[in-house]
Order: sequence, then structure tokens, then C-alpha cells
Amino acid sequence: MADIVIFYELPERELNNANLLKAEFEKRGYSVDILGYYNYRELIFPRKYKPKLLIGQAGYNNNDIERYTVRFKPKIDKILNLRYEQVIAKRILDSKAHYPKEYMKKASHVCWSEKIKQDMMAEGIEEKNLPVTGDIKTDFSNHRFDSFFKTKDQLASEFNLDSSKEWILFISSFTFNEKDSKRLMSMNHNLDDGKYMQKWNVESKAIVMEWFEKFLKTHPEKEFIYRPHPVEFNVLDEDSTISILDEKYPNFHYINKYAIQEWIRPCDYLNTVISTSIIDVYLLEKQCNILRPVELNPDFDNPLLVGAKTICTYDEFEKLNTDKNTDEFPVSREMIDQYYDFGDKLAYERICDYAEKMINDDSFKHDFYPNPSRFHRLKFIIKRSLDVPKLIPAVIKSAIKNKSSTSKTKDNRSIYEKNAKKIREIVNQSS
Repeated sequence: MADIVIFYELPERELNNANLLKAEFEKRGYSVDILGYYNYRELIFPRKYKPKLLIGQAGYNNNDIERYTVRFKPKIDKILNLRYEQVIAKRILDSKAHYPKEYMKKASHVCWSEKIKQDMMAEGIEEKNLPVTGDIKTDFSNHRFDSFFKTKDQLASEFNLDSSKEWILFISSFTFNEKDSKRLMSMNHNLDDGKYMQKWNVESKAIVMEWFEKFLKTHPEKEFIYRPHPVEFNVLDEDSTISILDEKYPNFHYINKYAIQEWIRPCDYLNTVISTSIIDVYLLEKQCNILRPVELNPDFDNPLLVGAKTICTYDEFEKLNTDKNTDEFPVSREMIDQYYDFGDKLAYERICDYAEKMINDDSFKHDFYPNPSRFHRLKFIIKRSLDVPKLIPAVIKSAIKNKSSTSKTKDNRSIYEKNAKKIREIVNQSS
């Protein structure tokens, strides 16, 4: 039984955040469960208790509400949506696809800034349901959490890197390839938009990978780390350029382990294409190169990067990854302040403050069951079961390619358990 239940979707991006909230809630006297968004074990053995508050990592419509509530026998009546995606391209915002709809509008929604709050209010969300807290992910770039991260020497030992050399980090955002039109359409709700972003991804990646190989040939004195996006799939397929570089150059390292902040801290040169992780680079007072060999329509761009200084040629890329860049940060503080609020407290503390307010105020109670039925859970199971035949080929293919998946899962579980302990110690030591 738990007072509060927190859901996460992508462990690399969200599990540390969930553990941070859990540690703070427990410090305040609440019991907390953390559940995986795609773990449906609770469908067979639904939770018999009713949490005082359910915290989701995202939510847009009744389908998302159902994914949360179906796991509990009692009716859930208070939901806080963390909204892990808030710095969104104009094209997607204009489509309205990203805003809460239907019964999800009744929930409370974390806002990273006043601008984002005003945008949500314009879509019909009540002001009292829109706390401005900042982005919890950025808390880990605060010096309070310095002891949470590994040292350069520790990472070097674990991943066969040379700590005496300078490290170059590429924060990848190449989440789509030439086969991903369907996925892009589902995210952008427009096939033409999906095809545009697919084409831009493929063309940009091809040129950037050429830059990387040219650089690796001439700079064996640098360690080059390619950090994939958490949903960047199949990048080590046999025909992948990344796989070729990984085999060909001993100073090229494809590493998908640990949160991105773990890698930003020890690296000497940082590069990205469109990643929102540039905010963490800024907060850690480092410089970042925005690689743009192919022009991107501003309506499709990360809004933080619209108008920012970009790198368009190999010569610029080489220079800025061998000589320290002393220019101003490519994104202005004015632009950053539009999307990120930094108050007297860290985001996790402000989120917990608001969550306590929700727990103690019955005006936050709502009916989140648009189609109540005795067979609510059974209908959901049947609906999800229809997707199984589509998933089987992908699961088999993944199992063949990744025979060590079980050991990796155990390894990851151990890592996050250790992380949770470290987070708890830091939270309990803070005033």
C-alpha cells in the first residue's frame, strides 16, 4: 500500500527523477510506489489500495488515463501529470496534439515555466491545476547532486576510456531512420511532417557521421563518445555506420548506459543536433556545438535552438572540438528563461509542495472514468492483446540480437537501486 504512486516510461530519462520524488516524499512522511508505464503485471493482480495521488510521466487523453487507472481496483481521483516533453517544436504545438484533451484536462499538469503555463491555460486548463515548478531533470545539473555522479576516472575504467585524453561527447537526437514514417506520423499527426523530419534526420545523420569518421582518422588523441537518445533504436545493426565506426576506430565509443548528465560532466567538448539536453550543458557551465549540416525549418526545430549559432561545415566542427570555444553560449539566457523557471527551490521540491497541496485539498478530486464499467479491466486487456501479434516479430528479432538481455536487465536494476540509495542520502542531507 502506498500514499503516492509514480509512473515512469523510459528508465534512462525518468527513473532517477522518480526516485528523487520518492526520496523527498518519504522524507515528508509519505509511502511511495514506483511503477513502469509498460509493465502490465498489475492487470492480472491489480493493486487493491487507493493511492492519495497518482503521478504520471505524461498524459494527453482518455487512453493515457486508462493506462494508469486500470491497474487499481479502487477508483483513482487525483492525478498529477509531470509532462516530460514541454520544449516542443512550433509545428507540433500548432497541431494541438501535445495538449491534454478529454478527461485528462481535469488532471493537474506540471509546467516548466510561466510561458508554458499560459499556453496551457489558453487550451482550457484551469490555472490552479498548472503549477510552475521548473524541470525536475535539470535538478541533477545542480551542484547539490555533484556526489551522485561518477568521476571521469571511474567512467574511464568501466568503459575502457583513457582519462588522460580529452573526451568529445555527441548527444544524439537521431531517433528516426528511413523506415520510421509510421512512427513519425503517429508523433506529428501529419504524414507530410513526418516525411520531412525523416528526410532531415537521414540526411543530417549521413553528413554528421562523415564528419565523425574524418575526425577520428585525424585525431586519435581524442576519445569520442556517441550517446544515443533513449528511443534511438537499432543503431548497432550490421549495416549501421555507427557499428562500422565502433569496429574501425578504438577511440570511438557507442555508450547508451547512464543518464545524459553522467556524460556531460566529464566531457571536454560537447555536440548535439537538436537535443533539449543542451539545457543541462548550460547549467553545468559548459559550451555546446549545435551541428546543422542540413538546414532545418524553424517550425520543426527545438524552440530553444531557433536563431542559435550553429555549425554547418566540417572545418568548424573540427576547430570547435580541438580548440576550446570561448564564444558565448549558443542559446541566449532570455530564450532559456522562456522555457525553464529556476526558483529558490529545486524543481523536485516544488513538485512535492504542490503534490501535498493536492493530497490535502478535495477540490483536486475528479472523475477520471469516462466509460465506467464492471468489465473495465477486461476490456483493456482485450484491447492490449490485439496488439500482441504485431509485436511478436519485433520481440523475436530483439531476442536473437540481444541474447544477454536478461543479464542487462538485472544489471540495470542494480544500477537504479544504487542510484536510488545515493539520491535518498543527498535528499536527506539537504535542509
